[in-house]
Amino acid sequence: MENKDKLYTFRRGTPEDYEDILDFGNYIFRTDFAALLPKLYKGHPERAAEHLLVTEQRPGGERIRGMSGLFRIPMNVCGRKLMASGVGTVAVHPYDRGKGYMKLTVGGCVDWAREEGHDFVILSGRKQRYQHYGFEKCGSIYSFELDGTVSRQLRTYGVEGVTPPVPADGWEVLSPEAGKEYEARCRALYEAQPVWAERPDFWEVASSWSGEVRVIRRDGAFAGYAALSKAYGGFTVHELLLEEGVEPLPAVLSALDCAALMGARELTVEVLPFQQGLIHTLTLIAEEGRLSSPYGINVLRYAPVAEAFLQLKASFRPLPEGSYVLGIERGGQAKAEELPEEAEADILLPHIQMMDFLFAQSGTAGVTGKQPVLEAAWFPLPFCMSEEDNS
Repeated sequence: MENKDKLYTFRRGTPEDYEDILDFGNYIFRTDFAALLPKLYKGHPERAAEHLLVTEQRPGGERIRGMSGLFRIPMNVCGRKLMASGVGTVAVHPYDRGKGYMKLTVGGCVDWAREEGHDFVILSGRKQRYQHYGFEKCGSIYSFELDGTVSRQLRTYGVEGVTPPVPADGWEVLSPEAGKEYEARCRALYEAQPVWAERPDFWEVASSWSGEVRVIRRDGAFAGYAALSKAYGGFTVHELLLEEGVEPLPAVLSALDCAALMGARELTVEVLPFQQGLIHTLTLIAEEGRLSSPYGINVLRYAPVAEAFLQLKASFRPLPEGSYVLGIERGGQAKAEELPEEAEADILLPHIQMMDFLFAQSGTAGVTGKQPVLEAAWFPLPFCMSEEDNS
């Protein structure tokens, strides 16, 4: 789309734009996107078409002045398929702020996702910046902070009254190069989870956020892997997946020791709500643990998303039987979602508040519909996905 009055062009990217897209993103964010997100920006010119660009004609030719990407994330949640998409690399040149280019690109990405029938859109960023486009901070993710000194304490003393000293013998963490031979085992372990995304190149995606895949072995046998990120000055394990029967505590300490050898003084381990055994272990040894709603999400189709994550909650927590009718206000019109005929809603909320009610950790506090007992058991729903799949 060209606008002669404003002298800009709004269009999809092409493979010929790929280097300019990468350069523009690196300049705005002061980073190296090829290292940060190789799945998007390291030798993937075909992914230029997943970007919406605003360009202007300058003396040197057409130049990018603003852009946003829309990256498809096919999801599987308890056997149900959801089509998600991530909005990322939202960038406007500092000299061109205030021209409405962010509204064009981010709003254009949401419209694009809606037109293609996506179930939800996800992004990272400030709440106040993206609420205008229908996003709200939601979701469920546990973050545990491990101090580097806890390894020595547990190796020497264990946890008094709970576990004896934890031996290091027999446990090893392979280099990314040595671990590559276990890629098929890592993929199988990842896809055995109740929530997973389709990854065309498993190793590349699991190495997102300036990260690397570290395979863990016990007595020479494959025990699991950790996706270890080194982005933004910290060390974070975005995925710690273990084979059935593997003891979580020594595996966690192996990952912590590996990070310490790389220079980490502390390690953050992120865990999804269905990883109950890992949650129990990390609660015991972490300096701090918290449950937060970190994702900016925009639910475009409530029925399949709510159904999938309600099924996820039922997979690890007993839930009472029942039914619940949601009414979402959009543009002043109220409708009972996905019902073939008019029905009275148990709760009627605007879009942003409905996402809070269903998916944010604090969303149900102070908000009550017509079935408070059922609400207390069902909600919030444990919306979650690996940060490795986020864009």
